[in-house]
Amino acid sequence: MNLNSLASGANSSGGVDLEYGASGWSSTSFPFVIGTPSADGDTVPDIWAIKSDGSVRFVAGSKTSVTGSGTEIITPHDYWKTRIAIG
Repeated sequence: MNLNSLASGANSSGGVDLEYGASGWSSTSFPFVIGTPSADGDTVPDIWAIKSDGSVRFVAGSKTSVTGSGTEIITPHDYWKTRIAIG
């Protein structure tokens, strides 16, 4: 696991901490979001999220941006809306 890209802004794309992928990522749309070490093997941290519809999404991290709303891993279920942790 390599989380050096999260250790400081200097390790980020452009050398400073930047907000990216913010469009559509409100707490209303994605009430639960967690960053994890790379799950897809590219060494860039990834995002797991629960959408407001109760679906669980995997979003591959990128050094420059996060696009879309990820890949649906688990179809919508009401019980995911009340979870306080993933894992």
